[in-house]
Amino acid sequence: MSKPDDVAKEVIDQAAADKAAADKAVADKAVADQAATDKAAADKAAADQAAADKAAADKAVADKAAADQVAADKAAADKAAADKAASDKVVADLTTERDTLKTERDTLKTERDALKAEVDRLEKLTGKAAKPPAAGGGGDKKLTADEWLAEELKKGK
Repeated sequence: MSKPDDVAKEVIDQAAADKAAADKAVADKAVADQAATDKAAADKAAADQAAADKAAADKAVADKAAADQVAADKAAADKAAADKAASDKVVADLTTERDTLKTERDTLKTERDALKAEVDRLEKLTGKAAKPPAAGGGGDKKLTADEWLAEELKKGK
């Protein structure tokens, strides 16, 4: 070949080599850009996942705190109800005891009044104020109430 053909061939070969190098550079840049895009997407996905995990963990903590508060409120309400029930029972027991004592007092007053009436009746029968042994009467002898009553009745006849 001739020199100009050789030069032309070299120029063409050089142009082809330059084009191939340029094409390879473009391809390498495209691969690098794709790798960078893929890495950015992976980093964003990882960041999004981390944010989602943190949000889920924060929600779990908040839910547990709310559940603990509900449990504490329920325990406090249960304790208050139990305390009120215990207090109500004490009041009811004391009221029942008070009513029982009032009834016993009224019964004792009735018995006392009946005994006073019996003493009045005996005084009328004997014509004098008689004192039973329990009230300091009964003379020198230590008589039971029944013995004293029997003697008083004998005196009255």
